[in-house]
Amino acid sequence: MAWKVDYEPHVKAEIQAQMEDKTLSVDDLKALRKWVDEIESHGLEHVQTVYWNDHPLEAEWTGLRSASFSLRGRVIYRVEDGRLIVMVVRVTATHNYRK
Repeated sequence: MAWKVDYEPHVKAEIQAQMEDKTLSVDDLKALRKWVDEIESHGLEHVQTVYWNDHPLEAEWTGLRSASFSLRGRVIYRVEDGRLIVMVVRVTATHNYRK
């Protein structure tokens, strides 16, 4: 089975807003696309590595994971059971985990 990465509805608007205010760069977007491509081509385990600094989150973020796409930038995501879809919950260029 192939993996499919999808975004929660608000994430695309969040990315666009961060591009407009320059907190997210073109290079950040390229790295994020590489992360997505690697999941869809090789599977989720391929990105759950030290390279992407992928790790489970705790406290109010329990059940979610974070992966780095730059020194400060993070993608916060969850895996939906039985659907093999990675749902991107949040993209942040500031390493801000506040909801």
